[in-house]
Amino acid sequence: MRDAELRLSTETSEGLAIVHVTGDFDLSNVQIFEAELEQTLPADLVVIELAACTFLDSSALKAIADASRRAGETGVAFTVARPSPQAARVLEVSGLDEIVGIDAGEYP
Repeated sequence: MRDAELRLSTETSEGLAIVHVTGDFDLSNVQIFEAELEQTLPADLVVIELAACTFLDSSALKAIADASRRAGETGVAFTVARPSPQAARVLEVSGLDEIVGIDAGEYP
């Protein structure tokens, strides 16, 4: 059994917004993530940091893909950074790593 409550925190500084995702990111909390992203606008670069993300489901993948698409449409740079091993595996298996920029810092 997982202690998987989603926790989000956002850092903003001079056009940069970093959304830290901790815990399980799934259908039950995707709306919380989307609302948090709305708070990052306007930013020149949005980073979704997944180092402490313990689980991603298909709704989370869709939310990330949609956010990346919307960012691109508005000229905002978007990347996923430092995915945990669990998140990295899901990003890879789903093929989302081919669509969304991944910071290779700790990506397999």
